[in-house]
Amino acid sequence: MQDAPNPPAPVRDEEKTQPDIAIRTLGISPADLPPIDTEDETLQRIPWSYKWIALLCVVSLPIGHTWTGSALGPLKNTLRNELGVNNAQFGVISSADAFVNTVFPIVGGLMLDWWGPNLVTLCCTAVILVGVLVSGHVLMGFGIAVLDSATQKFFYHWFGASGLAFAFGLESAIANTVSLVSGMVAIPIRDGTGWYGWTFWIPVFFCGFSLVVNIAYVTFERLAVPPRFQLTSGRARAIAEQQNLSERRRFSWNVLFALPWAYLMLPATQLLQSGAAGGFSTSSADIIFLKGYTEEKILPIVLSPFVGLAIDKYGHRFHYVATAPVLWIIACAMLGFTDVHPLAALVFSSLAGVINSMPLQICIPLLVADQAKIGTAFGVWRAFNNSGSTIMDVVFGALQDDTEGNGYSKVLTVAIAIKAWAFVLGLSYIVVDYQFLGRGMTLTRKQRQAREALIVDRQADPLTRRTSKKWFTTLTFGLLIAIIVSAWAVFVRYLI
Repeated sequence: MQDAPNPPAPVRDEEKTQPDIAIRTLGISPADLPPIDTEDETLQRIPWSYKWIALLCVVSLPIGHTWTGSALGPLKNTLRNELGVNNAQFGVISSADAFVNTVFPIVGGLMLDWWGPNLVTLCCTAVILVGVLVSGHVLMGFGIAVLDSATQKFFYHWFGASGLAFAFGLESAIANTVSLVSGMVAIPIRDGTGWYGWTFWIPVFFCGFSLVVNIAYVTFERLAVPPRFQLTSGRARAIAEQQNLSERRRFSWNVLFALPWAYLMLPATQLLQSGAAGGFSTSSADIIFLKGYTEEKILPIVLSPFVGLAIDKYGHRFHYVATAPVLWIIACAMLGFTDVHPLAALVFSSLAGVINSMPLQICIPLLVADQAKIGTAFGVWRAFNNSGSTIMDVVFGALQDDTEGNGYSKVLTVAIAIKAWAFVLGLSYIVVDYQFLGRGMTLTRKQRQAREALIVDRQADPLTRRTSKKWFTTLTFGLLIAIIVSAWAVFVRYLI
């Protein structure tokens, strides 16, 4: 007679997997999560019908705040006269949204990576709408930087490394289109209504539109997109992998210290670069107006998607980073120190604007190479950029106040000096790419894919290895603290 089968062992309380309940609630299982090493291959199989819908939704999210920011340049003289402020104080106004986002983007990036961008972007678009309605640039700023980081996270999810530049290029083209229209109608609206404030009521409707689009995107992703193609948050991944409950309920600041040194190299060395470009863009409209011409922004609109496609196909990302400062220097020199027709300078500044930030933003996801850290990485990047923009907006205003006749000679001289250093940095990045990164930023898409297919140990090959160095991380965040303190000091000094 055979022994009776042993009864099943009782399930202990700690083995009753609450994560299983959460998995069913979220509709996610471990099978739905692509392995980290094959995530980009999985994303390449996403149908383009999903990609196009997602892309159209994502590029529509920043329209409202882009309009508001672009209206400030043409109204600079009006606002100075109406509000009774000097150029330095106007710099404080234009940098208010960047000022409040000297720290918050890092927290927002951690939130994006842990809870996912869907819920966070809904909060951001709502905050921007409320800000443009009642509280102005300061409240808007809390939503703007995190929304920008979420946009990059969406792009990397839907397009991986292969189509990233095209997505960035299309977003840049739409942003430049909105900026062009906003700048063109700002003065006519002021003259037609008799009050400059009506110019800032138009973005209220666009911000409301962005909120509606955001809701539509979240609904589309949750109801129409299969789970294996959805963007999985860090929290959902932890649940699906059945990690401890305590690890699922909070995110950790330790993620900051796990960011690769190759990525941290960019924000640690760029510092004031975005502020210099932004300050020149804000000032150029006034310079061109004083010369009796109007600003031209058609080139960035037309060229941005094509530059993105070229970067995706031909690589050489850091070479673009080194080229942009040369174009900025030529534009500044021609516009401020020659009698050449401003159109010639505008051609160079437009080309520089197209390739100024796009290659760097494209490099960030490739250097981080981990969807679970993309939001945090862009948060740190935005914190550096916003601090630099706050400093340079106010400094440029103070330099203009100190120039005879409120001229721009000192502003352009400082911008040229900063961009000359940017050229040196660009060359340094190329050397680092060749020596330590396996030429990953230089290779074309096909070359990169062919190389990665031959790699056996991804942690040993420089093309795919993404390690952090404690000393460099400490140095980078030390610089971040220093530039944030400087931004606050400059802002408060000229605010009072």
